[in-house]
Amino acid sequence: MTNIFDAIIVGCGPSGIGAGIEFEKMNSNVNYLILEARNRIGGRAFTDITTFGENIPLDIGAHYLCHHEEKNFLHNYYIPSDKDFIESDRYDKLTMKIVNANGNLICEDLINKAMKYAEDLLLIVKEYSNETSDISIFDLINDQVENISDEEMKRLVKLFLSYTERHEGSDLNELSSKYYGKGEGDLIESDLSIHNGLGSLVKDIASKFNLPIKLNNIVTNIDVLNEIVRVSTKDNNSYLCKYVLLTIPLGCLKSNSISFSPLLPQWKKEAIDKMGFGLLNKIYLQFSDIFWEKQLKRITVVNDQPQHYYCYPEYCILALYISGCVARQLEQKTDEQIVEEICDSLRHIYPNISYPIKYLITRWGSDRFSQGSYSSFHVGSDIETLKELSRETHDGRVHWAGEHTNYNGSIGYVDSGFESRIREAKRILNKLSLST
Repeated sequence: MTNIFDAIIVGCGPSGIGAGIEFEKMNSNVNYLILEARNRIGGRAFTDITTFGENIPLDIGAHYLCHHEEKNFLHNYYIPSDKDFIESDRYDKLTMKIVNANGNLICEDLINKAMKYAEDLLLIVKEYSNETSDISIFDLINDQVENISDEEMKRLVKLFLSYTERHEGSDLNELSSKYYGKGEGDLIESDLSIHNGLGSLVKDIASKFNLPIKLNNIVTNIDVLNEIVRVSTKDNNSYLCKYVLLTIPLGCLKSNSISFSPLLPQWKKEAIDKMGFGLLNKIYLQFSDIFWEKQLKRITVVNDQPQHYYCYPEYCILALYISGCVARQLEQKTDEQIVEEICDSLRHIYPNISYPIKYLITRWGSDRFSQGSYSSFHVGSDIETLKELSRETHDGRVHWAGEHTNYNGSIGYVDSGFESRIREAKRILNKLSLST
């Protein structure tokens, strides 16, 4: 309590790490501290090397190095590997297998027609950005989808539309038509899969700087006392500082995981409530041998709830990605129930499937330090919402960063979080220089 820090950063995910790096680069005399609730750094960017072993690094959260242009902060630290590749949802009959619920292959001609139909529907959504009012993507295009007379064609169109749901971590009935695609900022969407894991890259970046990080410190209260801020943790520790930079996920803000005194202003609460926060979970299943075709990168099952499997033949692993309400429903089931259901579904395609020898199931919605995956534009949210999320509170003593505040760039990505740190770190440094 006797030591008054210049700044305390709450959260050691990409934006918290990035702000610390910015302090180190711009002014080594800043007395700051990073408090992290978990027993590790990285937040929603974490590579698991425990479940399946050190030689099988798998990202349980953020996976792709997106927007990997040269100006991307992450690009400066990324070391290319011949095992890295650009992920694509474009249908490729040589590496993708699309079957119906009974395991029967769907003909290529019908797949191409459905893909073109879905693309035309999304063009309608993209053009809707010129409208003044906002409605969900579902409300905008669902009548046209339901009017498709061929049931198999209809299911295929819904499959290709579900790529948008998986990308945003939200259902079409939640997503904004007016702001469709705006989460990319002005950048070209591109998903680079890193062999060693995006979480490992984030960890490596942090290790290059001597950042003052305290793990296992769950912040519960932020009290602004005139020109001093008291940050209190669950274990009854307190820290005093001049400024706080809050970088915790939007899901935690929505659940009021931190109490503020004075209370947050109403405009900040409204922005937190309005902005969308999606959910994407992953299920990794490792088998004793490969029962699917070795050349496949993707297996897709077309049913009422499309299943997207990613193939890792070198590890004998299939990964299932699940988003939105289906992901939330799945979190209510036990691991055993989930694995059994998946195996039953795959058995229609591969009768010789064996029971997995190991598995890993993420539950980001139930994770108390994230309570979801990443932000997206839901109906009614816009760029102004992001600006309100980034706006200082408590007479400028509390600052806000994170992927959900990056109004002048992309949102929802690891690079979005790193970008937001520049804005807030500079603001705090400017204030500190003016006070000296």
